[in-house]
Amino acid sequence: MNNYFHSLTILLSVLCGSIVPLLIGCDSTKAPRVIFEKNIHEFTQTLIAGSEIETTFTFKNAGNAFLEIKKLDADCGCVATNTSANQIPPGGNGSIRVEIDRESGYFLENVHVYTNDPTQPIVKLKVRGKILPALAYPNKINLGQLERGQHVSKTITLANNTETAVEIIEYKVSDNSITIKIPEKIIPAKSRVIFDVVLPINEVGFYNKALMLFLQTPVGFPNSDTGRIELSIQFQGRVLGGIVVLPQNLFLGVLNDSGTPMERTLQIKSDGNQPFVLKQISADIFAVDVSLPTSSGTAHEVVLSIKQNTIRKSPASRLSEGTIRIVTNHPYTPEITIPVKAVHP
Repeated sequence: MNNYFHSLTILLSVLCGSIVPLLIGCDSTKAPRVIFEKNIHEFTQTLIAGSEIETTFTFKNAGNAFLEIKKLDADCGCVATNTSANQIPPGGNGSIRVEIDRESGYFLENVHVYTNDPTQPIVKLKVRGKILPALAYPNKINLGQLERGQHVSKTITLANNTETAVEIIEYKVSDNSITIKIPEKIIPAKSRVIFDVVLPINEVGFYNKALMLFLQTPVGFPNSDTGRIELSIQFQGRVLGGIVVLPQNLFLGVLNDSGTPMERTLQIKSDGNQPFVLKQISADIFAVDVSLPTSSGTAHEVVLSIKQNTIRKSPASRLSEGTIRIVTNHPYTPEITIPVKAVHP
């Protein structure tokens, strides 16, 4: 009789693990069930770049077996952390903290939670909102095409998006001819200051000037460990009236060891109405022969004749780099250089 019941027990155990458990009354319905209080979190408050930005998703195991949090996959703009145990008992609760690490702008981050819930093996969580910079300002201003002798005025807005005031304590310019008028040095919380910058255009070619602002900030201000923040505003443009050389970079290609000369053409033009004469063209890494036009004009085309075996080789690399120097009688651009490169076999 004992052997009979022992055999029956083994048979029931085997059947309960098969596809017919319900036919013999076995209890095979034990399974975890994950339920999140919410799957989407939207920040409605003002978020400041550089400050702590995080939220927590809570969940419950509504099943009758242990819930396992296998892993978390987060987008590159956030970090997800399981702040509870990896095994949640039936009726137990857990939480997942999501920290946002992004620059200013709108964001939508996804976190995938992998579980052993047979009905929800992957749960997708979403976090979205808008991050503002602590201090908003234009870090680069394009002035476009300019004329020599102009005075260009630009209005700058510096916004303080934080809950504390900051103070402009100093400013510096890369050109002392630039003038600035800042009406208020203290920028209250959630406020802004507007000031004008006047830039005299005294040179031709590429225009690139900078304004540096130094601000005193309170303790705990985002991205400020020293209580001082430095802001840089670049002013860029092109001042007409100079000389343009095309190509702007001359690549000679792969050389050979013969003395056969190679020819390259340069277009040398005035980007205004000023005529000029070419006085000299030379290079620092090779010998060049060129026939210069004798007349004055606003555009010149010259052909460079370069002997390949005269190009100086770098001791550490196959690449030779140098410059071509062009001398003119142009009143604003008496000299201009362009880079030149060649590869040795």
